[in-house]
Amino acid sequence: MIPLFRKIRKKMADDNRPLKYIRYAIGEIILVVIGILIALQINNWNEERIQVKELDGLKKSISSAIQSDITYLKLIRTGRKNIGAQADSIFSSYIEIQKPFYNFNDYAYISNTFKELNNIIYYQPNLSAFDALKNSIYLSKLQGTDIELLLNSFYAAAERLQKQEEDYNQSLKADYQKWSNKFRNNDDFLFMEFWEYLESGNFHERFMNVFNDNYTKTLLAKSFEELDMVDLYDQQIILGEKYIEMVEKGEINFDTQTKIDFSGAFYSYAEVDVLNLMVNGKIPSGFAVIYAQSSNKFYSGIKYEDDAMIFTYPDNLFAWGSPFFTINALNNRVTEMDFTKYKNITLEMKGAIGGEQFALMMKDKYDLPDGNESRVDITVTNVWKTYEVPIEQFETADKKIIETPLGFVFLGDKGITIYVRSIQFN
Repeated sequence: MIPLFRKIRKKMADDNRPLKYIRYAIGEIILVVIGILIALQINNWNEERIQVKELDGLKKSISSAIQSDITYLKLIRTGRKNIGAQADSIFSSYIEIQKPFYNFNDYAYISNTFKELNNIIYYQPNLSAFDALKNSIYLSKLQGTDIELLLNSFYAAAERLQKQEEDYNQSLKADYQKWSNKFRNNDDFLFMEFWEYLESGNFHERFMNVFNDNYTKTLLAKSFEELDMVDLYDQQIILGEKYIEMVEKGEINFDTQTKIDFSGAFYSYAEVDVLNLMVNGKIPSGFAVIYAQSSNKFYSGIKYEDDAMIFTYPDNLFAWGSPFFTINALNNRVTEMDFTKYKNITLEMKGAIGGEQFALMMKDKYDLPDGNESRVDITVTNVWKTYEVPIEQFETADKKIIETPLGFVFLGDKGITIYVRSIQFN
């Protein structure tokens, strides 16, 4: 730059044309500055391209780790669900009715269930790729995006799931230790390896002494807690699969439907202008559906078929029945919602034969279960039809603290079957 000015000064002195050479100098300087800026911009573009590529690689590594987690989560889920179902069957088919005669299959079913129950299983998430992202300079590039929220939710939920598993497993081991201390002689092996004792004269009596003992029943009853954990695995799988899908599509923010489906799993549905309580017979995370009736007798009145949820009310069995929706977001820490922004409920429904009559209801957290809530009567046809109900008709429900967003009320002794495909608050 200095030689350039010297050259300019010499020309100015020789030619006595200072203005011309000042312009020339300024032009030269501008060209140099533009060149430097272009070089910096190209360098920034290259750096940004490298960072995007490296961030994409980290996201894909996390995706692979989550896919591995999901495979194992599904296995654990199946194991816990199966053992819970088997133990439930033992209580209903053997303990409650005191079955008088046992064959080989009976002994095997009880023994195998007991052994499987006491095999400790747990979820260990693969954190290496996620830790690499947290320790890199690229995490800030995801700040404020839905995929960051999804990632943090997945691993926070994994931590909670591990804690619940640890508490359960420790309790299970403690109860098994008590059982083992009591039956530490031949009877513990007799109960778990029964085939070696089948020929002994008093085998059945000794087996039943162990089976009917409170320590044994307590252990078998533990499995019901495993059934309660199934929803946690389902939620973890849903979060993981959504992250994998977003990485594959190159997305960092949710579309409208995903925001509706997932907002209950994160915080609340407060920012959702349209709430789909049911889509094609499926309900989003953060909600559940329960069947209540006038008798303490269990009745399975909720089924899924194709793209619809089916509610049935039997003939001549109950005085009333009511499948109803509950809010259980954030692991049952959020059980109420503000529904004041919604004006209508839109339902797509049909009846099995047509002409079915029932009522819809909504309750707040302080409504008593006495049947005095406001109701809206509905009659459906046997073809799919959309029904719209103004929320203001549920006068007794405080819309700021809704605990039961919607319920179906069946009365009398006449059986009813209805199909519900979609429910939307708007």
